[in-house]
Amino acid sequence: MTLGNYTPFRAKHIEGVKFGSTAWTSADMASTANALDTTFATNNGSVLLNLVGDADTNSPTKSYAFAKDFKTSGNEREISEDPLLGNDSSNSQNVEIGTGSNSRITTEFTCVYRNNAPLSIFNDTTKCCLIQMDNDESVSAGVVNIAFNNIMMTKVGDLTRNSDGLMEQMVSFTCRGGTSGTEITVNQAAPAETWKKIRAGVDYAEEIQTA
Repeated sequence: MTLGNYTPFRAKHIEGVKFGSTAWTSADMASTANALDTTFATNNGSVLLNLVGDADTNSPTKSYAFAKDFKTSGNEREISEDPLLGNDSSNSQNVEIGTGSNSRITTEFTCVYRNNAPLSIFNDTTKCCLIQMDNDESVSAGVVNIAFNNIMMTKVGDLTRNSDGLMEQMVSFTCRGGTSGTEITVNQAAPAETWKKIRAGVDYAEEIQTA
């Protein structure tokens, strides 16, 4: 996705929301040789659950996409101001500004309840999540990976019936946040791809394919 990309991402462009039992290593997260989706596939030969799956030939509802929406929040930094004695040249109160640690990143999904049931990932063995998006802008552009590492599943519940008569369930997990790092260029040999990666937290990263 080159600078000036003009195609917006829509829900239909999400190709996979995959959960795995083997986390990325620190070397994987900082790698300049392999994209995050490549190492995810290497580390997790058997995906625990894919919330966006391909339709089954015989029974489309068996493995069809059932993640309705998702949102990510957190990675916020607490700021505190401590009033000091006296005032500055503009007659404003002297204050000392302090910063706290970054909050955890929380991700939440709404799932339409059908096979496979998302309850299977509510386990301490669930370690990572990869969201893959492709807006088909070109062969080598409009592809994004979002990685959540060393996750802790916090909720798979709230089974409710919506106004359309469908059963829905909430899935949420957390991972460590942090300040954004420098941009990492990933030159991958197989498949031959170039990515720009930003680690926007200790266990959170985004990659954009550029060639």
